[in-house]
Amino acid sequence: MAEGKRRMERKTRGYGSFPKPIQKRFAKTTKKTMLKYKCTECGHIVQGKGMRLKKVEVARG
Repeated sequence: MAEGKRRMERKTRGYGSFPKPIQKRFAKTTKKTMLKYKCTECGHIVQGKGMRLKKVEVARG
């Protein structure tokens, strides 16, 4: 038997369930958004840093 399975059985022996509560809902309210910058001449795409945003609005100016 694998070491992780043995450890988990040892932890849950007296409880009849998991030793810690299992998370049922998402902890994060937003997802990470990646900004992709594309070169107009050669078409090369560079990904920017991912950031957490609720709403993304791209404006050309």
